[in-house]
Amino acid sequence: MTTAAEAIFAVIAGQRGDRPFSLDSQEAEQVLSVALALMVELAASNDRIDRLEREVAALRGIPLDDLRNTPLDDAARTERQDALDAMQLRVMRIFLDPRRKTERRSARSRQHPA
Repeated sequence: MTTAAEAIFAVIAGQRGDRPFSLDSQEAEQVLSVALALMVELAASNDRIDRLEREVAALRGIPLDDLRNTPLDDAARTERQDALDAMQLRVMRIFLDPRRKTERRSARSRQHPA
C-alpha cells in the first residue's frame, strides 16, 4: 500500500522540465495554483459523489437524503481520512516540488509590461 507521502513524491518525480510562472509574485502564483488545484479536485469529487449517491439511493429504493445521512463505521472513517491526507498532499505539492522555477512569460505580457 502506497502512503500519501509516497504518492505525492511519485507525482513530483513524474513531472518534467522547469515550472514557468506568469505573475510578478511567485507567492501569488503558488496560491493561485493551490486554489486551482483545489477547484479541480473538488469539481471531480463532487461529480463522482453525486453520481454514486444517486445510483445507490435508486438501487436501494431510498431517498437521497437518507443515504447521505447514514453514519460511517470506523474503517470507513479511516479510509476517508487517508484519502483527505493524499488530496492535501497533491494540492500542496507546489510548495514541495523541487523543480527549478523559470520566468517564462507569455508574449502578450512581454509586449505590455505592467
